[in-house]
Amino acid sequence: MKRSMGLLLVAAAWLVHCGGGSKEPAAGASSSPVAAELEGDRITEAELDARAKDRLFFRETQGGDPTGVYELREDALESWIEERALAHEAERRGLTVDALLAEEAKARGPVTDADVTAFYQANLQHMQGHPLEDLADDIRRHLEAQRDHEIRGAIVARAKVDVHLEPPRVSVSSDGPAQGPADAPVTLIEFADFQCPFCVRALPLIQTLRERYPTQLRVVFKHMPLEAIHPRARAAAEAAVCADAQGKFWPFHDRLFQSGGALSDADLRNYASALGLDLAAYDACLAAPDHASKIAKDTAEAGKVGISGTPAFVLNGRLIRGLHPPEVLAAMIDKEIAAAGKTP
Repeated sequence: MKRSMGLLLVAAAWLVHCGGGSKEPAAGASSSPVAAELEGDRITEAELDARAKDRLFFRETQGGDPTGVYELREDALESWIEERALAHEAERRGLTVDALLAEEAKARGPVTDADVTAFYQANLQHMQGHPLEDLADDIRRHLEAQRDHEIRGAIVARAKVDVHLEPPRVSVSSDGPAQGPADAPVTLIEFADFQCPFCVRALPLIQTLRERYPTQLRVVFKHMPLEAIHPRARAAAEAAVCADAQGKFWPFHDRLFQSGGALSDADLRNYASALGLDLAAYDACLAAPDHASKIAKDTAEAGKVGISGTPAFVLNGRLIRGLHPPEVLAAMIDKEIAAAGKTP
C-alpha cells in the first residue's frame, strides 16, 4: 500500500508499451495455445490476455489517472475484504460460506407479503401506474437481494478491518459562493455549467446532501461553462456572477437550473428582476470586464486538476467526475467525517 503511485504508473505504462514487443514468452505462455506466428516467433493466447489486461486497466483508469486507479483498487479491495470476512466467519462457525449466509438469512426471516406491499407503497411514484400484483415478484427479488447485501455488510462490519488505501487528493481553492458552515469537516466543491442537463440533475442531489448534513457539509460552487457545446453557458455564468455581487447567487443559481434552458439575455435579466436585483447595477456589472475573471479563474482551476466535463466535484480534495447516486456520495462524506474524528 505504501508504494509510490508514480512508480506503479510507470511500471504499468512500461507493460503497455513493451508487453507485446518482447520475443520472450510470458510466464506460462509455453503451454498456451499459439494465436499467431511471425517469422518464427510465436504469439500465444496467454500473451494476448496479458496485453489485453494492461490495456483494459488503462482504459478503466482513464489512462492511468490516479483517481481512476484508486477507484479501481477501492472496488477490488471492498470485494476482497467481503470475500475474506465471509470466509473467516464461516470458518469460525464451522460452516461453508453458503451455509453461513443461509443461516443469517433464516435468522432474519423471509421477505413477507407485507414487506413487498410496504416497498410498493413507499415507492409508488416510481411504479409508473403498474398494479402491485404485476410487480410483486420483482419487488420480492429486489428485497431479497437487498437483504443479502445487508447480511454481507453486517458480517464485514463485525470483522476487524483496517483499510490503509488512501485516495489521491487534488488542491482546489474553496473560495466562491458557498452554503453550509465555514468550519464544516467536509467541503464539496462543484464545477458546473448552467446549460448542462447533467448539472440540472445534480441540483436535487446537492439539496439532498445538504439536508442530510446541515452542519457537517459545506458546498462551494465554481463556474465551468462549456462554450463549445453550450452557447449560452457563459452568459448564464456571467449573469450569476453579477447576481452574486448583489448577494443573490443561490436563488439565481436555482432559477437558472430550473429555467428549462431559457437562458437568453432577456431571460437572464427577467430572472434578475424577479429576484429583486438592482437592474442598473446588474447591467453595469455585465458591461464591466471584471466579472469574467472569476469564471476564468474557476475554469483554470478545473483544467489544472484534470476536470474536462461537468458536473465534477472535489470532496475534501477527492476528485469525483460525473453524477453518482446520493448514497454513494453520502458514504464518501461519512468516511471524511469519521476521519475528522466526528460522528456522521
